[in-house]
Amino acid sequence: MIERAAALCAALIIGLLPVTWVSAAAALSQEQGGAATLFEMALLSGSSLEQQLTDMPPLPRSSATSDASLAGRGTRASERERPNTPPPAPVISGIGSNYPGTAGFDGQATVALPGAMGGRYTGAVQGHVTICADRCVRLPVVDWCQCHWGTAEQRVVDISHAAWPLISDQPLSAGLVEVRVILDDPNLAAAWSG
Repeated sequence: MIERAAALCAALIIGLLPVTWVSAAAALSQEQGGAATLFEMALLSGSSLEQQLTDMPPLPRSSATSDASLAGRGTRASERERPNTPPPAPVISGIGSNYPGTAGFDGQATVALPGAMGGRYTGAVQGHVTICADRCVRLPVVDWCQCHWGTAEQRVVDISHAAWPLISDQPLSAGLVEVRVILDDPNLAAAWSG
């Protein structure tokens, strides 16, 4: 009878060990700022990971969960969710012309864009664009131009005399150069009506 009671006690103790180990693992993990993984709990409880997943109730969905409440759980917010990447900047290819400059920006490397591309004059820098010909240079937009917009002679940018040698090996007297205008400024990209 004593042997039978001892065997029953041993079976009970052995049966409770996985529960104790899982509880200990969860408590230890909580002390370290996170929760025990299913894999850790499956190893400690002696059941398979598949069985743990099958027996697991669905997680509650809460919109109130903040990044602060998830801190220290081993997964960064950037690893859980990838933020929406912005669309690529519009690139407009065409002909660039040169002009002496804009009042208030004399002698500076600047550009004027057609109004449809976000160009305007307020006496201040309206944004920046990258202009590519022989080289690419990021330049401030300080003015707007009609630029023969909508005609066969359309220009996509007017380049100040000071900016011309920064992007082109052509002499200023060439007057025109093939360019790519990259609207990499979010404000100008949003204004683009192309």
